[in-house]
Amino acid sequence: MQTVLEMLKVDLGISHQSRDGYLNNVIQGCVEELKDKGIMLDLEQTDDVMLLSDYAAWRYRKRTEDVPLAKNLDLRIKNARTKERAK
Repeated sequence: MQTVLEMLKVDLGISHQSRDGYLNNVIQGCVEELKDKGIMLDLEQTDDVMLLSDYAAWRYRKRTEDVPLAKNLDLRIKNARTKERAK
């Protein structure tokens, strides 16, 4: 999870540690949301780390807005779900 946190902070332009607790909760919430969508992440896989980091960044940025999921994330989640079903 540390790698995901570091990537998320770079994406958001955060260099200090004061929000790490909150960001870790955002990441964990995203793991649970993706699990509810049928996606079991393997954080040893680069594409899963990137998906989690990007999804968490989107969640963080849009936390006060009621907007649909970004199309690129929606497509990546659908692809991950398809990959999960193929297992």
